[in-house]
Amino acid sequence: MPHPHPVSMVQQLAKRFAGQADGPAAISERIPVSHYTDPDRFAVEREHLFLRTPQVLAHASQIPAPGDAIVQDWLGLPMVTVRDPDGRINTFLNVCRHRGMRIVQDEGQTCLRAFVCPYHQWTYGLDGALRNIPRRESFAELDRDSHALVPVATAVRNGLIWIQVQGEMDIDAHLAGIGTDFDYFSLGDFRYCRHSVRSVAANWKLIQDAFLDGYHVTRLHRHTVGPFFPDALAESGFIGDHLRNAVARNEIEEAVDRSADDFGDIRRYATFSYTTFPNAVLVFQPDYTSIIALFPQAPDRTVFVHTMLVPQAPGDAEQEDHFQRSFTLIDEGVFAAEDQFVAAGAQRGLASGANDTLLFGGLEEAAVCFHRRIAERLGER
Repeated sequence: MPHPHPVSMVQQLAKRFAGQADGPAAISERIPVSHYTDPDRFAVEREHLFLRTPQVLAHASQIPAPGDAIVQDWLGLPMVTVRDPDGRINTFLNVCRHRGMRIVQDEGQTCLRAFVCPYHQWTYGLDGALRNIPRRESFAELDRDSHALVPVATAVRNGLIWIQVQGEMDIDAHLAGIGTDFDYFSLGDFRYCRHSVRSVAANWKLIQDAFLDGYHVTRLHRHTVGPFFPDALAESGFIGDHLRNAVARNEIEEAVDRSADDFGDIRRYATFSYTTFPNAVLVFQPDYTSIIALFPQAPDRTVFVHTMLVPQAPGDAEQEDHFQRSFTLIDEGVFAAEDQFVAAGAQRGLASGANDTLLFGGLEEAAVCFHRRIAERLGER
């Protein structure tokens, strides 16, 4: 059954703002601290949620030309995602099939003409095929085809690059129809602008919790983005395993009793975010989109990758300056100085033993739903 259109969430928020509909009921749900600290549970999460489930890696516009590549070890394995001469995007283990050497030494974004191992200069094409073996006559019965780079399942949908390390990836089943929302917001037409990569001293779920909590927006972010939002006015719901959230902006008042046909761009009234299970959050701001991809390294360490997308490449210095200032505000002023700050602070607090559980109320119910979905996927419910 198709899920409700995003416009319906704006309509519900407008009703709640006008006092025409109730907000969430009061609850008190507790999550064990061990879910954020236990190494054994972390290992199970990594195996089942991060290696066997599709993960958002980046936006396809980040590697627009043949040879453009993203080199990373964020899932604990050396990988390269590259666009080949035919425009296809593939991912390979960044490992030579001869003696196991890491091939591409760069990290982050780069451009490749081929994969050349620095050890013995075995050379692979951008399609992963083995192209050249120096002194090949010294190897008996060597089959080139069986020595291609090891592929990692990769798919592109709505401009997003998805990878899955283990098992066969059924990306469309995983998306469960969420792509219709991404099409509505024209995600595939956005263009890469800039990005940052940080290591955060916190469990990955503490970071996700913050993006699923409308309760903190006007409090934690009171000196940055908080003044743009009324207090704790948010709606959420599942699309498959993914959570769609809409946090009302101050302009929600303009939507009260207005026909949906007259809404125009609904990002004026609410900031939509999509928690794509398990590792990413897409935040649709009025004039740009943020992709946050989380890659757990340890129970108390997570790589936080933030990519900023814009509707079109900046046309002049004024637009470039606008997006640079927007990126600095959201990336450094909000994500790093506030969201990552409280995640790391909470992780230190959990290590103290002061709490056995964390308490979630009705305004934090989306986070509770996320934890329940994790438990279901791990067979705990």
